[in-house]
Amino acid sequence: MHWNSLLAVAAGGALGSVGRFALNELLPFDPNRWAWATFAANMLGCLCMGVLAPKLTSPELRLFAITGILGGFTTFSGLGLEIFKYIQGSNFILALGYGLSSLLLGTVLVFTGNKIAVLW
Repeated sequence: MHWNSLLAVAAGGALGSVGRFALNELLPFDPNRWAWATFAANMLGCLCMGVLAPKLTSPELRLFAITGILGGFTTFSGLGLEIFKYIQGSNFILALGYGLSSLLLGTVLVFTGNKIAVLW
């Protein structure tokens, strides 16, 4: 492991995590409503991943932006926890809709971002 790589991931991760924290503060989780903070973070992350993955050729920039920023900003574990909380609260339709739409829309957004990158 190279120190430059570690620093790139750490710096990006700090930025992404602060952004994620701010989004959670703006849109706090409510087990009876759509989990907008995690959904927005993951969807925006998917779009950015689609745009950045084909454009960033520098290994250090990829580590900083993709592994660091997007890794700190998005969260699959948060998605899983929120679905679990919906199920615990017997909100089965919300759990299913949230889980499926996150996966499907996230994939569409990566594809869309990739198409944007090609045009860019």
